[in-house]
Amino acid sequence: MTPKPAWACVDMISTISLREDSTNDEKKEADDCSDVDEKKDSCHDDKTSPRIKKAVDGDEVEQASTSNYRQLHECRLEHSFSYNDLSHFNIDAMRRKQPKLYPEMKGLRADFVHLQGLSSHPKATDSKQNGRQEAFHARPLRRALTMGDSNEEAKDTTKTVVVVPSIDLDKKELTRMCADIEFYEERQLFHLLMAGDPSVRIIYLTSRPVHESVVKYYLSLNHHEDIDAAHYQSNLFCDVHRMLPRVIMIHVPSTKCISLSDKILRQKRLITLLQELIHNPFDRNAFQKDENTAGMCVFTGSNSVDELSHELGVKLLEASGESLHFGTKQGSREIFAACGISHPAGTPSLEDEDLLTYGEASEHGGKVYWAYNHRYIRSSHNLAIGIARKILSGIRPRKWIVKLNQGFSGKGNASIDLQDIQRRFAGCKVGDNEATLRIAEQIETELATTLKCEDPKMTWLDTREQVGFQTQIKRLGVIAEVFIEGEVPTSPSIQAVVEANNVCIISTHEQVLAGQVYQGCINPCNAAYRASMMEAGLKVGKFLAAHGVRGHFSVDFLACKQPKSGSWDVKAVEVNLRQGGTTHPQATMALLCGGSICSDGLFRTNEGELRCYVATDCHYSENLKGCSEKHLIEALECTSSNPAAHKIRWNKADRIGVVFHLFKFISTGRIGFTAIGRSIEESQMLFNDTIKFLDNFHNS
Repeated sequence: MTPKPAWACVDMISTISLREDSTNDEKKEADDCSDVDEKKDSCHDDKTSPRIKKAVDGDEVEQASTSNYRQLHECRLEHSFSYNDLSHFNIDAMRRKQPKLYPEMKGLRADFVHLQGLSSHPKATDSKQNGRQEAFHARPLRRALTMGDSNEEAKDTTKTVVVVPSIDLDKKELTRMCADIEFYEERQLFHLLMAGDPSVRIIYLTSRPVHESVVKYYLSLNHHEDIDAAHYQSNLFCDVHRMLPRVIMIHVPSTKCISLSDKILRQKRLITLLQELIHNPFDRNAFQKDENTAGMCVFTGSNSVDELSHELGVKLLEASGESLHFGTKQGSREIFAACGISHPAGTPSLEDEDLLTYGEASEHGGKVYWAYNHRYIRSSHNLAIGIARKILSGIRPRKWIVKLNQGFSGKGNASIDLQDIQRRFAGCKVGDNEATLRIAEQIETELATTLKCEDPKMTWLDTREQVGFQTQIKRLGVIAEVFIEGEVPTSPSIQAVVEANNVCIISTHEQVLAGQVYQGCINPCNAAYRASMMEAGLKVGKFLAAHGVRGHFSVDFLACKQPKSGSWDVKAVEVNLRQGGTTHPQATMALLCGGSICSDGLFRTNEGELRCYVATDCHYSENLKGCSEKHLIEALECTSSNPAAHKIRWNKADRIGVVFHLFKFISTGRIGFTAIGRSIEESQMLFNDTIKFLDNFHNS
């Protein structure tokens, strides 16, 4: 196919950037500026934890190891309406054209709602092209869409994916990490790769605007079978104009440190607009809420996400807020115990039932956070008693790991050395209540003075800037576990998806950690324990399915090689009931390469070729500081003058190369990327070449 000249390829990204609505009714709702409405995050009105159902061996839970990741998403979306020309829109033009259909849009305040003209070549400066861009801004919606063939692409759409990459943490945790937490919303941009399927339309909402060059970059990675691969390699953006009509980017800013889902819920007029975009934008009389017409992809479930899914009338593709307990650290230990999966000794355990209490109502108007309705260890005193009981039972590790029940990338974890206390009470026996209290008293003192948090900004007591670890114990609950040591310790994980009674293992990894904080991953994990991890993952998936949970989950493990036998001791440490740091590398590979994981735990394409990857979220380079997303993407495009860029650039024909993510961090000198190859060795080589490219990158 002969490429169109630049002036004939005017591509458009539908971009909405909203200001917070300042109408009286919504301003009143936002008066409590520092707090999320915790009342709606309550899992149950009564204080009843979800009852743990015993996993029954006879239950039929199939491992859909041969299912394609893209097909899995499609079957979950079921049916969608026939898309009707509303991927590019101008609210003012629509209001003039159909004033009776859009009366509520008069109150929707927008910084800009317009068509952004983009050429197929980002450096094109032809005056004709610039004039055509201006003309597109002035044209009504339908006339604009009659230019070229992009409108036909939109009409063929049969499925709608609504992406809300909201990181719904406890409000205090969110405040503590608010400086960069919104940047992580771009980790979910792999969903744009689904636009390679002409039947899929994507509505992507963010707290901060996504640069248009980043949107084009992701869309350019897609492979269309009907276009020559060599032509793709010669022009990075040659087919982007075919996909842009099916991508809508919506920016929902807020001065409040709250989750994206809560920002959307506070914009009532935005909810109305989204309903029309999703279901039937041109015929209000035909509008009906139907959860089978679209699917909503989120980073993590919450009661706010549940409410948003209900308001929009779309099917939620991840775990609901009612299931959040199973994704806590204590909930993980309960699952492992119920499924007979080996895990570290710690507290709470079955004999610590007396240490568990419900939460108290928040001081802010009696609002209730969902975690308050579950029985957790909620004080340093009870935590110390739980640890003391384990010490008296003979458990005396070099170090204890203390974890808040909710955390993000390991930043809710801490460690403490109690060896001196353990030695002083070595002669005491189990059941000695006096000794237990004396040990607990000393542990309490150590917690307040020597606890080492993984987040260097975290302190034991509250400060003016942020909440302390002690307060979060009361709010979220806490556990303590033995620190596992041994030769060659590793941190492998498995990732899976639950849908009804179908449990699909989709990847295994060796996680790369800095302390206990996630940095990146390598796929697949060590073959020595891969099968046992997958078996444990299926047990966890079976348990979750029995309790009505659906969506992504992962299980993190610790593996240590035994010095005498050479075998591996593998223990499960936590369940993450959400998408995570390993989700976007796996999804990127699956959507770009096509294929699935096989029974041996290796990913193979539909043609039977092996694919692996090495990924990072945290590569730092001084040369990237002050750089923009556009500069890096342009450097990747200029392969003729930059052999290093040519070496790592995504190759659509061979389906190997490097895909970048987390562009929002680039000005701070940080970037993420996934190196995909035909073996771990090739992936590592691409990874190393990318580091060289970035370290030698010059921002001009």
